[in-house]
Amino acid sequence: MKSPNAPIERTIVLLGAGNANLQVIRWWAMDPISGTELLLISDTLMMPYSGMLPGCLAGLYRIDDVMIDVGRLCAKAGVRLIHARATKVNTVAKVVELEGRPPLRYDLLAVNIGSQPHVPIEPGARAHSLLLKPLHTLTTRADALDDRIAQSGQPSRLVCVGGGASGFEITMALRKRYGHHANLSYEILVSGDRVLSGAAPGVSDLCAQILAEQGIAVRHGARVSGGDGRVLQLESGQAVPYDICVWATPAAPLELIQASGFETTTRGFIRAHDTLQTLSDPNVFAAGDCVTLESSPDLPKAGVFSVREGPVLWDNLKAAVSGDELRPYRPQKLYLFLLNASDGTAVMSYGSAAGRGKWVLAWKNFIDRKWMRQFHDLYLDPDDDPDADSMRCGGCGAKLGHEILYRVLKRLEIPAHPSILAGVSTGEDAAVQRLPEGRVAVQTVDFFREFLADPYLFGRIAALNALSDVYAMHATPLSALATVTIPYAGSRVREEQLYQSLSGAVETFRQHDVVLAGGHSSESVDFQLGFTVTGHADETTLFRKSALKDGDNLIVTKPLGTGALMRAVTLGQCAAEWYRAVVEGMLVSNRDAASVLAELGVAACTDVTGFGLAGHLVEMLTASSCRATLQISSIPLYDGLVQVLARGVRSTLHDDNATIAARILSPAGQIPAWLFDPQTSGGLLAGVPATRADEALEALSASGYAHAACIGTVEACKAGESPGLRLRVE
Repeated sequence: MKSPNAPIERTIVLLGAGNANLQVIRWWAMDPISGTELLLISDTLMMPYSGMLPGCLAGLYRIDDVMIDVGRLCAKAGVRLIHARATKVNTVAKVVELEGRPPLRYDLLAVNIGSQPHVPIEPGARAHSLLLKPLHTLTTRADALDDRIAQSGQPSRLVCVGGGASGFEITMALRKRYGHHANLSYEILVSGDRVLSGAAPGVSDLCAQILAEQGIAVRHGARVSGGDGRVLQLESGQAVPYDICVWATPAAPLELIQASGFETTTRGFIRAHDTLQTLSDPNVFAAGDCVTLESSPDLPKAGVFSVREGPVLWDNLKAAVSGDELRPYRPQKLYLFLLNASDGTAVMSYGSAAGRGKWVLAWKNFIDRKWMRQFHDLYLDPDDDPDADSMRCGGCGAKLGHEILYRVLKRLEIPAHPSILAGVSTGEDAAVQRLPEGRVAVQTVDFFREFLADPYLFGRIAALNALSDVYAMHATPLSALATVTIPYAGSRVREEQLYQSLSGAVETFRQHDVVLAGGHSSESVDFQLGFTVTGHADETTLFRKSALKDGDNLIVTKPLGTGALMRAVTLGQCAAEWYRAVVEGMLVSNRDAASVLAELGVAACTDVTGFGLAGHLVEMLTASSCRATLQISSIPLYDGLVQVLARGVRSTLHDDNATIAARILSPAGQIPAWLFDPQTSGGLLAGVPATRADEALEALSASGYAHAACIGTVEACKAGESPGLRLRVE
């Protein structure tokens, strides 16, 4: 993580990835506040720019043009991303409460969570509604309705509730998007006597003219009071039938505001001073649609104001840290807004001035793309791969290479003991000690540097990775001891980091009936976490690396790619969908996979971690005096792995792992780089009798291992042959 050199003494939390908070992240990338860490809590990894979304719906922009990859932006800026849904702000305890995980402490908080449309019908009646929020799923939901219209084949009605700027733009965009449906009619319900009633008359007249040109009806004085899934009820007593209802009604506050007990307006929005400090607490700032300024209670809920609040928010966060005077935000009395008509033109409004034309659309496109470039250019810079020694990998990518470890262990000449059944001398990843009555104790230790900016997720995955060695021997874990090093920082910052990481670990251990029995913590230059896990097993049913048999099929239970993808995360090169999938994969336990394999009588198994698939498989082949043939096309890979490897992104352990290439024969003369990619919380690799391979894959899939695959076969070494791998590429 990028951070100032001074010890971290305080934490600023940004709640929500709105326009103002995104600007704070961008400025932080250029000049972080000394002695401070910055965190973003966001329930989405992709944030669209609302000003370009109608154009995207109309086909003017690609989805990538209008999206900001929040994860990549945070990685490049040195901001910790907490991908979670906030449920409440407790200003007394100074924490943000999160769904399904521990609360997060802050010193300063900036709330920029937006708003939602007011929808006066029951949630159960919204199956045919198109809500504008959340914005990041709008295009997907619009596509689903497109399919519904196509399947209907009957005359259909699209009704938009709300005749403001968003109602105009979205209806026009959908008219363009759904223009191929001859059976679809359009109508806008306006509560007043004209569309865009808050704009100058000239702007309102232009928009009314455009709607008429496109055959979009406008019903005035139509205030919706309720309705069901097919009919809207108006205050006048009229009923308006619809097949698709678009809600572009005035903004309403999100539930989090009321749950947090903020001082609010009668409409429920956070009340704030001109400095953007809330009336509830001077340590909590608010910006964008979620806030109403005391000096400007009638300020429209428009993105232009959130954008202008961004610089003030950044300056005032810095001032709050340094003790300097805060500056006020003064909303501009005259402001420009440009509306995309989705017909090749746009409408301009500036005070009483109005205009329409292709030139207005070109102007709007220039402004919008300039806004997006300041974020895209930050994380799409291709020259962003630092020297490997200046940013070493975390997780299993931070482990020592296999050859180094092997040479050191050989030099140590560790004596044998009759009670130690397996361990260093046999090449196993966990030590096995004989106990009375045929039982054995299984112990393993796992420890690595931080590889995720979210300490709670880091703790969860670190615990899963430590448990994996126990499951890879078909043992049952009982207890764990933690070893933690925390970077030099203020006591509250250290406490929070320790609390978050161990909370994640305890949650993982709780799910696996494992007790965190103790441990040790200390200060260091970076954040590291590990666990010593103790379990037990029946000696006769242990999995061994040395138990591969001639004719076995090789089955792997998870995709490969965590090493390179986690490296890409630190470089800001991992796309949101790749990040989401690889984190979900690392959170999958190997417990159920081990149970499935044991029920099928499997004896040979290991987990794929730091040495990569090739390294761990060669360990098994060497211990079993076997050779293997891998079908390259059958090996599952995480999405994005091939792309990041093609850019030269590799884990810092990759080259050490690649020394095993001398044991691999490839007919094409090339060996895929992902065979050497170190895995964190990787899957199991097992030798399964060929007669039971299909049964194993079916059972693994039913147990949640959707990517489990048969990747090759095993054969015993012939006389004079050495254990090794052969690749089949067809």
